[in-house]
Amino acid sequence: MAEGRIIAERRGGILYLTISNPDSFNSVTTAMREDLIRNVREAENDDSVRVIVLKGDGEKCFCSGLSMEMLDSISCMEDRHEQWVVGKRIREALQESTKILVAAVKGSCAGNALEISLCCDLVFCAENSKFVLPELNIGLTPGCGGAIELQKHIPYHRFMEMVLLCDRMSPAEALHYGFVNKVFPLETMDEELDKILDKLAATAPLAVKGLKEQLYLQENVGIEAAYRKEYDLCIGLMGS
Repeated sequence: MAEGRIIAERRGGILYLTISNPDSFNSVTTAMREDLIRNVREAENDDSVRVIVLKGDGEKCFCSGLSMEMLDSISCMEDRHEQWVVGKRIREALQESTKILVAAVKGSCAGNALEISLCCDLVFCAENSKFVLPELNIGLTPGCGGAIELQKHIPYHRFMEMVLLCDRMSPAEALHYGFVNKVFPLETMDEELDKILDKLAATAPLAVKGLKEQLYLQENVGIEAAYRKEYDLCIGLMGS
């Protein structure tokens, strides 16, 4: 099985988590997925981390999704259940995070990688990027909330075209639908993105944390819980 790792690096209040498995198009193994969860959870308890950036190793592929060798190794119901649970835990770790989450996409963003980017607050990509959910090609459906989350961003018929035909979405189309925030030339993306990340890292951490908690309540509990949180934030942050 191809070996890979999640590389964690810091620049001030910015934590970069790089998906690195270059011999396998940055596909993710179970160990890499567990490591991603661990890094995100640890960052949640570190007040010095303001922004988490998810990126791929190199410029040709953000991440190609789940490792085929890993899928081939699944041999029983317990294995299948475990893989679904790991995907659920990744989604929960990202959606519950009160840090600013940024997906910095270069090249292919496929399958589980697209599902991960859908959980981020901001998505920036290079002009060589492409987005695809290819699971139906191998008789699967997206298993980390990808189909559920993607349909929130794009029209139903375009969504079904992407899933049923495994059709790729270009950066221009992703920008049109608001799935990505900005598209950069590949050669200048890092420089331009650093400017944005520095601004994000300078935002008020208590306000960011409260806003994300409020939005999480709105999405997962209900509008009344979100309004109660809004009240608490307005009163509390005025005194901070």
